[in-house]
Amino acid sequence: MKKILLTLLLLITSMPALASETLLIASVAGYKTVIETLAKSYSQQTGATVERIYGNMGQIVGQAQSSGKVDLMIGEESFLRASALPLADAAPLGKGRLVLAWPKGKSEPADLTDSNITRIAIPDATRAIYGKATMEYLNNSGLHEALKDKLVVVGTVPQVFAYLSTGEVDAGFLNLTQAMAVTKQLGGFIEMDEKLYKPIAIACIRLQTSPNAAAAEDFARFLQTEEARTILTAHGL
Repeated sequence: MKKILLTLLLLITSMPALASETLLIASVAGYKTVIETLAKSYSQQTGATVERIYGNMGQIVGQAQSSGKVDLMIGEESFLRASALPLADAAPLGKGRLVLAWPKGKSEPADLTDSNITRIAIPDATRAIYGKATMEYLNNSGLHEALKDKLVVVGTVPQVFAYLSTGEVDAGFLNLTQAMAVTKQLGGFIEMDEKLYKPIAIACIRLQTSPNAAAAEDFARFLQTEEARTILTAHGL
């Protein structure tokens, strides 16, 4: 009881300080559903406003560089570390996983090389985490040569889903979190063999130039709480 009262007291006393803060998070689009849930939960606890922008890795890095207004980046850690962004410490969110999905009303493709499979959507491998992972998977599985003329390259994971939902492609590669968020709108999905693409470490990283450093650090601490971990796990991280 004493611990609960202390937690409530800390929460109450911290709200006035954070209630006036506005955080800006730039995240990869394939994790929009989980970030929306986390942001809503954090705002309810602290009163802080959490604004979000989404895109592929290349887009969010570019937006952070040009605007100077981003407090936190969420994406694949090694990709972000390789950028010119001034990054501080990271809060790990979980392991990203690649899946193959197919449109509602269709069955799991037994063989992607079959002539009945003519269009397969993938995110841009040069700018999106799961585009890069898809190409690693196709190359390491020996499927790339047979499938290269069937690939439909789009900008982001949500765009892959858009093609799947309208039946414009026969299959598409995206991430587990996105697939779980739209399960009812898909025919189904399966996870790809993790040995055939490099590990994907999803993290939230604070920018050293964060305009709201104290609130950014507080949000990063929130991500390590049991409540946040429960949300992340429920979304496949």
